[in-house]
Amino acid sequence: MEINEFNELVKQRECIENEIKENLEFLESPENKNIGMNGKLIDSEGFPRNDIDIYKIRIARNKIICLKNDYLNINKKIEEYLHEIHSSKPAIRVERNKGNYSNNNEDLNSINIKPITNKEDIEFAKDNIFALVDEIIENSPSHKAGIKLNDQIFEFADIKKEGNNTDMNNIFKKISDYMKQNPSKIQLKILRQESIYHYNIFPDKTPTGLYIGCHLAPITKLSS
Repeated sequence: MEINEFNELVKQRECIENEIKENLEFLESPENKNIGMNGKLIDSEGFPRNDIDIYKIRIARNKIICLKNDYLNINKKIEEYLHEIHSSKPAIRVERNKGNYSNNNEDLNSINIKPITNKEDIEFAKDNIFALVDEIIENSPSHKAGIKLNDQIFEFADIKKEGNNTDMNNIFKKISDYMKQNPSKIQLKILRQESIYHYNIFPDKTPTGLYIGCHLAPITKLSS
């Protein structure tokens, strides 16, 4: 599987999630008496209820069941791909332990970033991705900055691929060395589906080093 196939799987998964949400909202709406997935379709006397649209409710329930099966299948493929990444390259371990440390930059972490959708910029990003965010801790500096699971990184501070040099070990060594300098702000450029985002992460300083609250896995094109 290659990165574009992975992107398509993530996109499909999000579409399924949205469709499940829409159907659940329909089932839990006032017009359907908040019947949900398990509410009774018959009245106390055993007759079909006449205060709800039973036909549409059955369709929505069946749709959700089918979508959940599709979701599990796609999620399995995504997990297999992530496992392949882990087994093919060593991952970088940035300090990720939870702690009560703060650098008072939380407001700056929440800056609203406008995505870049220029086609040439997107193609450049795709050619230069070197890391995948495969774990993120809630309320960590990375999470507050706007970083999301499965984001693809093509620039970390000023670290990026250089020409045809795709030595992941070298790139991740540079990241590790950079983190040892205790930067107060880390600029990231990431690709998320077909949009580019620029984020500033303000690390928390802990007794054991900087804490950004995410895990990066090296990523290259893998054989299917």
